[in-house]
Amino acid sequence: MDIKKFSLLADVSTATVSRAFSGRGRIKETTRQRIFELATKHGYVPNIHAQRLNSRHSSVIAIYYSFSTAPIFDYYNMELAQELAKAAGARGYSTTLELTQKTGEPSLDLQRTAAGGGLDGIIVVADSSAGAFAFLQRFPSLPVVVIANHDWDLPASAGLVRIHQDSGISEAIAHLKTAGHVRIGFIRGLADTAKHDAFRHALREQGLDADTAPVAVGPHSFEDGERAIGELLAARVTAVLCSTDILALGAISGADKRGVRVPEDLSIVGIDNLAFAPFTRPALASVGIPRTEIAVAAVETLHQLVGDSTAPSAQPPRRLIHTVNTLFIPRASLGPVRIP
Repeated sequence: MDIKKFSLLADVSTATVSRAFSGRGRIKETTRQRIFELATKHGYVPNIHAQRLNSRHSSVIAIYYSFSTAPIFDYYNMELAQELAKAAGARGYSTTLELTQKTGEPSLDLQRTAAGGGLDGIIVVADSSAGAFAFLQRFPSLPVVVIANHDWDLPASAGLVRIHQDSGISEAIAHLKTAGHVRIGFIRGLADTAKHDAFRHALREQGLDADTAPVAVGPHSFEDGERAIGELLAARVTAVLCSTDILALGAISGADKRGVRVPEDLSIVGIDNLAFAPFTRPALASVGIPRTEIAVAAVETLHQLVGDSTAPSAQPPRRLIHTVNTLFIPRASLGPVRIP
């Protein structure tokens, strides 16, 4: 379809279509958005992408971070983005990175690039099903892989890399129980329902009372961890599992300021196993989320979906799901319970 036919379809001038895709000139935002949506739906590609249209392959994928509660780009997500870029490069793709504060609201640049045939697919890191599904609706014909902590029932022609929090958290609670800890608290972060559910499930597995387990809300900074540990110490816990390593390090600092020693008086475990976790004092025990494995799984899944979409004979839609297990890494911040 050339620009004249597409402009008739969109009921706008060819100049308006050119302005929408070039980003230059004045055009109503509603008109631009409608043009992008029609281009995606009908497979229209501007002339600047004609070569890509012929090959049906741009060798570019987008990495998109969508968070429904706050714009988060912390140490974990930086490490994950780096691994995604490395895995994509090994597969022959270049990457573009986008962050957003609005659920399912990609930037105009990303929409324009996708509508113009400049993307082979998108990897979405989402903290909520609302964000993931809203995003998928924006790009119904583009291969998309979602990385999440949940087993969401995504539509056909979408991939899911699910991070299984239960495995590593179960190991961590088992280690704490073996060390004599029965009063174990939890510091919650943002959008971490899966982690908290896994914590409660692990307590039940060990015969501990999950209903009365003390919980404090971080939600994400070092200072939040310092404050939250005060609440849990008042509840007379002997060990704490933190939703992130950042909260765990804040908790260690907060305990020290209150004259509580780690691990002599209190054991603390984080989640993420960030690159610096082995080098803290004491070295931080953590539930490791294998970012390299997640990245490779996401890129390989997207590569399969891209192959399906560009195959000479149309392949039936298929839903690809890959599960990545977490694992516990014991270190010096976990010790035996102190006998009064």
